[in-house]
Amino acid sequence: MSSWKQKTLYKIVSPENFESREVGNTFASDPKNLIGRRVDISLKDLTEDRTKQHLKVILEVIDVKEDKAYTKFKIFEANQGYLHSKVRKGMSKVDYIGFINLQDGRVRVKIMAVTHKNVKSSQRKEILARITKTMEGYQNATLSDFVQATLFGKLGTEIYHNAKNLCPISRVEVEEVKIL
Repeated sequence: MSSWKQKTLYKIVSPENFESREVGNTFASDPKNLIGRRVDISLKDLTEDRTKQHLKVILEVIDVKEDKAYTKFKIFEANQGYLHSKVRKGMSKVDYIGFINLQDGRVRVKIMAVTHKNVKSSQRKEILARITKTMEGYQNATLSDFVQATLFGKLGTEIYHNAKNLCPISRVEVEEVKIL
């Protein structure tokens, strides 16, 4: 265990698709100790958009140069309390968990679709089929493009438009995106 006097302060820098902004500081006695370290940050703090305060992004340090620790996107998840607040009595919640192979990685995606009223199992299956078909459209995307589409609502909106003619859908939320 080294003392505080022997440790150096490093600035944590977000990935390029988040404008490489400084997201925090950390101490380490050796820059190699920072590699693999994870940082949790609210999407609101990362983008300065208050409507995104219920979303959390986990970044992982991949490189250290001088006094800066550079990160890559690792996990995105929505607050469970926020998700539970969107489902009420008399509504149906349709959960999708799937894997998608992108150009530069494989990710696991959890999506929640909430309907205005209870739906039949055949409608549930059709909603899941539409979500799956929408996800297949992203097979040739890069990880960066997919993350941007997910975090800023494009994916949820696309799924909503593809499934809304089956039954009235009140909300589509991406619960989690995890790089495998």
